Amino acid sequence: MPVGLDKLIALGRDVVPPLDIALTGGTCTVVEIHRLLPGRRLAARGSHQGREVFLKLFFGKGARRARERDRRGVELLRSSGVDTPALLLETITEKPGGFALVFEFLEQVRPIGTGDCPEAGEHAGLAVEALARLHGRGAVHRDANLDNFMAGGGRLYMVDGAALRQTSAALGETASLKALAAFLAEYPPAKDYRVPDLLSRYANARGWSEDAGRRPRLEAALVEARRLRVRRYLAKTERDCTEFHVDAGWRHVVLARRSAWSGALAGFAEDPEAALADAQRIKNGRSATVFRLHLDGEPVVVKRYNVKSALHRVRRWFRRRSRIAWRNGHRLAFLGIPGAEPMALVERRWGPLRAESWLVMPDCGTHDIQAEVEARGWADHLLDGVIRIFRDLKTAGLHHGDTKASNFLIQDGVVRIIDLDGLRESPRFAADIARFLRNFEGKALAEVRARLAAEGLAGGA
Repeated sequence: MPVGLDKLIALGRDVVPPLDIALTGGTCTVVEIHRLLPGRRLAARGSHQGREVFLKLFFGKGARRARERDRRGVELLRSSGVDTPALLLETITEKPGGFALVFEFLEQVRPIGTGDCPEAGEHAGLAVEALARLHGRGAVHRDANLDNFMAGGGRLYMVDGAALRQTSAALGETASLKALAAFLAEYPPAKDYRVPDLLSRYANARGWSEDAGRRPRLEAALVEARRLRVRRYLAKTERDCTEFHVDAGWRHVVLARRSAWSGALAGFAEDPEAALADAQRIKNGRSATVFRLHLDGEPVVVKRYNVKSALHRVRRWFRRRSRIAWRNGHRLAFLGIPGAEPMALVERRWGPLRAESWLVMPDCGTHDIQAEVEARGWADHLLDGVIRIFRDLKTAGLHHGDTKASNFLIQDGVVRIIDLDGLRESPRFAADIARFLRNFEGKALAEVRARLAAEGLAGGA
């Protein structure tokens, strides 16, 4: 039986496909939810009158206005010469109050940020050329994230018409570089080597003459765009949304990746100390204790932030080490820097005052760089991993603060950096290099120092 608008709203986040949505143009069967904003919007793959489609359903306050904004954006994309899925039907829900757009579903395409396929560089080039066409028409895509660019069969499609805004004239160079930087910031720092080529393709599409000063202006705009993007994302990690589960009360706060939220993790959050009673202690510090255990059969590491005294409790009220580590773990994951992306953070509180807290992370093992180098010397893939981490930290303007070798773990051949309590935005990158080099001596030191110098990373160390 088709689900009416009132029931769909009542379900909140508990919308489980398949389900039938009653539209005046016929029932649409939802089979896969792409995005759900409870009480406001549903975007999903489905079928309508025997055809596979992509449904955008708008409901709640401002629904009609949201649908019209999306429809006008689609028209603007097409008039600018940018490919976008065909709009098949504009309709309303069977019970008034909901508004729907039904689009063709594109087969054999995927977001350009999915994986690291051989065509990724060409997809990025097609995307900046599409943006150039928009900017030349005085249009800006204000949510140019990689999921809104779909590629396949040598073609690129842009979606999310609601994010399109029309200005009175073609964008000037400063505004254009700022908008281009906002798109490039969607890629991790490791992809910044493509910036010169992508700028060239954008400039050619705009018909601009060569200007040697354009690249440093774009790079400066990219640094700022990435910083703002990261800050917006970190704020998102602390509110209930599609990606994160948040349960906040007077006596506790639980933050968790929604994809990791399970019965076992919920049970841990209810009583962390009971869950840790039989866990293996792998570090027994005064301010923090680290445990290893299994949740749902998966190995995890839990870092418990202890309260040593009444004075220490007061300090914890103001300096939130566990919350800093939670944000930094997601900061690195968001930037594509290998680390241990936190699964959950549990805080015990008394209103606004914090007490003990527990940070749950995937287990990256115990195999650290120093032990491996001392036993076998520097393997190329290990040097590559270390270089990648330091290069990306530098590009992102981050200072780790404790780059001893034991904080670089090797898991399945990938070098990961851990212990992120002190990570912060800072120009003190050279101090991280210097601290890392103090872990080695002799041939091992000479090899890593030479490689860092060759990559332009050893200056000031």
